[in-house]
Amino acid sequence: MRKRRTAPGDVVQIALPDGRYAYGRLLRDAGIAIYVTFSDAPAQPPVGSREYLFTVGVYDDVPGSDQCPVVGHDPSRGANDDELPPSSVEDPISGEWQLYYKGRLRPSTVEECRGLEPAAVWDLHHIVERIMESTAGASRR
Repeated sequence: MRKRRTAPGDVVQIALPDGRYAYGRLLRDAGIAIYVTFSDAPAQPPVGSREYLFTVGVYDDVPGSDQCPVVGHDPSRGANDDELPPSSVEDPISGEWQLYYKGRLRPSTVEECRGLEPAAVWDLHHIVERIMESTAGASRR
C-alpha cells in the first residue's frame, strides 16, 4: 500500500459503497473531520466548508493511502481549526471520566463529557460504515 505524507488541512477522498465520494479534512493529533457534502464524481472536495458529519481519530496509515488519497487542501482558518475537538474517556473499571484534548487527558465529570465523541482511533472501514449510517441528511453535489 502506497502512503503519501499528509498534514493538517489536507483533504482525503473516501469511496463509498454506493458510488459516491466522501471527504475528510485532516486535523492534528491523528484526527479527521468528515464533511457533510459528498460528490458523485471523484476529486470534488467541499474545500472551505466547516460543516462536518463527525470528527474522530483515525489510524495513521489511512490518510494518504491508496484507499484514502489526498485530493486537496483546506487551509486553517484560525488557531483551533486544525484541532481534534475534545473527546471523552470513561474508565471501564472505576467509572471515572476524563477529557482528552490536544494530546492530553485530564480528570472530568460525566456532565462535562456528555455529548462528546468517545476517544477512539478508527480504521477506514469503520469510518465508511459510520458515513453510510449518517447520510440521511447529507447533501450531494
